[in-house]
Amino acid sequence: MAKGFLTYECISFCQNYLSTEDDEDHVGLPPRTHLGRLAGVGHREGYRSVHVGIENRRDDFDRAHRVALQHLKLTEPFVQEHKSMVEQNYIDMGRPRKMGDVTKKHNSSFTRWFKQTQLVEAQRNTPSTEDEKLIYTLSQGPAQNVRTYQGYDINGYRFYTEEKDRNSENQNSGVTMLSYADDETNVKERFFGRIEEIWELNYCGETVPMFRVRWAKKVEKEGRYFTTMVIPDAKSKNASAKNEPWVLGSQVDQCFFITDPSRPSRVVVRRGKRSIIGMQGDANEEDLDKNGDPKMEEEFDRHFDMPTTSKVRRKTSLPSKGCPFTRRNLKVAGIKYSTANNRKGKKIAKRR
Repeated sequence: MAKGFLTYECISFCQNYLSTEDDEDHVGLPPRTHLGRLAGVGHREGYRSVHVGIENRRDDFDRAHRVALQHLKLTEPFVQEHKSMVEQNYIDMGRPRKMGDVTKKHNSSFTRWFKQTQLVEAQRNTPSTEDEKLIYTLSQGPAQNVRTYQGYDINGYRFYTEEKDRNSENQNSGVTMLSYADDETNVKERFFGRIEEIWELNYCGETVPMFRVRWAKKVEKEGRYFTTMVIPDAKSKNASAKNEPWVLGSQVDQCFFITDPSRPSRVVVRRGKRSIIGMQGDANEEDLDKNGDPKMEEEFDRHFDMPTTSKVRRKTSLPSKGCPFTRRNLKVAGIKYSTANNRKGKKIAKRR
């Protein structure tokens, strides 16, 4: 009887010790390194709170807010409504328009129009549903005190700013995204760059992580497995790289760059590896794909490990994935993909 009791207790202890984070009787395993990365987690190290007015960052602040509004699922109907209104104004006035005129006018006036429209609507009908309240909150703009980070975990990746990368053994500042080149065509291009800044916009408690990226130029696909490009210097006056630097943190993937030995001015890009275990109930890559996460091109299929660090956890009810991205006014060469024949391969991500 004593042996049986001892055996039962030993088995129970082992079960509790190896149980998952969600079990109430979890004993003592440390939390998984990548647990919860889809939602967005800022690192404590390098965290700052910046007032955009005092720091003279109003232009960047307005631009980041505009990009966030135009690529969130909740605001997509309003974006389409405003575009249609701008197009109709050109038709009513009989004014000739060039390619991109509608987009330019839309970008310059959407934020103000959206705010005024929601103010009028709120006076008529008080927002009642959660979505209506959130839409109104987004329309009024984020707080001018912006959280800035040097490290951020989101979408299964660990990202660093380029400044932190210089003092780290790991390279985590490289990003890539598949985006529509503009609103006039149905062709997607792949863009590459390095993260210069990481901001977290705060809409009355709802947070939206934004990355400020310095985009690569002269992108060339060499054969099946290699893509080379030039990363402009941080102090470069490359105007095209500054046209639209802000992107949603949830819509970029990780890559890293290696200097081309034959051409030192260029770099070779390779895909980072993504960790998905323990993220919102996903236990393997097949589960993640069933949740609608797109796979990546197979030529970037490489695996590397990620380091660990302490974090500041933020929660948001906003969707983790937004609308398809459009690189408006960005004249940077990318790899073109036809949307009709867009072949996608395995999506991965870890860094060494």
